[in-house]
Amino acid sequence: MKDKVSAGDSEGAAVARRLRVAVAGLGVIGEGAALRLAEPSEPYALCAALVRDPSKPRDERLKSLRTYSDPDVFLVEQPDVVVDALPTGEAGRRLIEAALARGVHIVTANKQAIAGHLAELHDLANRNKVIFAYSPSVGGGAPMVETMRRARKEGETRQISAILNGTVNFILSALKEGASFEDAVKAAQEAGFAEPDPTADLSGEDARAKISILTYEAFGKEIDQNAIRVEPLTAERASEFLKIGGVWRQMSVVKRAPDGGISARVRFERVDDDPLFATVEGEGNALRVVNIGGAEFTCQGKGAGRTPTVASIFAELEKIAQTPPDAGENTLRRVKTFS
Repeated sequence: MKDKVSAGDSEGAAVARRLRVAVAGLGVIGEGAALRLAEPSEPYALCAALVRDPSKPRDERLKSLRTYSDPDVFLVEQPDVVVDALPTGEAGRRLIEAALARGVHIVTANKQAIAGHLAELHDLANRNKVIFAYSPSVGGGAPMVETMRRARKEGETRQISAILNGTVNFILSALKEGASFEDAVKAAQEAGFAEPDPTADLSGEDARAKISILTYEAFGKEIDQNAIRVEPLTAERASEFLKIGGVWRQMSVVKRAPDGGISARVRFERVDDDPLFATVEGEGNALRVVNIGGAEFTCQGKGAGRTPTVASIFAELEKIAQTPPDAGENTLRRVKTFS
């Protein structure tokens, strides 16, 4: 039987499950999650980590953590929840599928693992009565998935517009302040926003995956990622922005045509006169959803970095902890709160 902890007032104690949580990947995000899980004040039991090299030295606070390089052995630890912070999409998707099939809840920040596969992963989670949560994969500290779900409840979506890549936004902000392209990229890496290889950010692949996820939340289906036109950020393109002047942002946009067709693209746009997007500086993200009745739903927040993403992971863990055993993700959706 899994550990329990009790909490309550003088009128009676409510029983809450002490979740056994395993973390896949101990990079910037995964290590941040593991370190917080290891704090004595947290109501979770950190039970294992999946890493490429178990012999690699770790933070002193994680020295007693059991580490594995084999996903199957890792899952033998029988966690209640796996936090997926793996750096690659393929490995992350295999782990997510294996965990869901074994009745293990998933919280993932790995957008490349799930983009294009959301319907089948939701189906797998429902069949096994577990929760598949992925808000941390889009928006970091901005509640984009939750906002998109709230907008969908209020009416059919007509258009989604968003700044989805905090690293690119950080670079654009640094360029406007006078940094060179190379220095701006280096500053993003040093700040923990960009990976040592920033290709996914600069190529637009990160934003492509995120807009695919939001499209699923809006319409119940994902657009073919190959059909999403993407403009990369290059030193030459950045130089053009500086010559033209104004406020430039990497904008991800989805539009629904009158005939029901859906188109999506990621490109750079000048947004001087937009009161939402023009004010998003540094690693910020922002979202605007407009439904067919003209109602707007917006959110913004820090979209890159350890702190906001780990906070989003823990928000999902808390929701899972409050969900009755075997209730599955449908119950989780009912208990979600929206910002």
